[in-house]
Amino acid sequence: MASMLSSRDVSGFKFLFFIAIMYAIISLLVHSVLHMKFIKPLSIDAPLDRFSEARAIHHVAVLTKDGRQEGRPGLRKAAVYIKEQLEMLKERAESNIRVEVEETTINGSFSMIFLGHSISFAYRDHINIVARISSADVKETDPSVLINGHFDSPLGSPGAGDCGSCVASMLELARVTVESGWIPPRPLIFTF
Repeated sequence: MASMLSSRDVSGFKFLFFIAIMYAIISLLVHSVLHMKFIKPLSIDAPLDRFSEARAIHHVAVLTKDGRQEGRPGLRKAAVYIKEQLEMLKERAESNIRVEVEETTINGSFSMIFLGHSISFAYRDHINIVARISSADVKETDPSVLINGHFDSPLGSPGAGDCGSCVASMLELARVTVESGWIPPRPLIFTF
């Protein structure tokens, strides 16, 4: 004797089938995430033509030793360190690649609205460091790619995440560009 399934039973089976399919998809997703092969970060002694997380972390460690807030000596120390690193790249660059490093000191002010109130900030003797990496035969008017980050940090913070990690990555990227022998098709301008 064959029993007939009601429309409610068919809807219930469809729902159970849908739940089983969703469970299978989620299980496959969880399995793939748990068994994902992550890229192993390169150590400090990695080949010079490769980006090394350990070398970037070393830069972060040096940059975060002293406070890098405006007006503190640590900000000047960070500027000296960044410029030294870029000058070393300039010395190691091959003849077909040009590395130019420039430091400027500026004064100024800016205003902003914070919580409905106008606030003005002034700064003096603020240091900017610019490095330009390009082929030896590039023209000054050629379009460029700008990569920038700030090396000062917020009050009460060592500034590893804001923005020491950015500056460290920029230094490592500049180093890899010079050490690899790759000549960028457009000049790269690193602004610190």
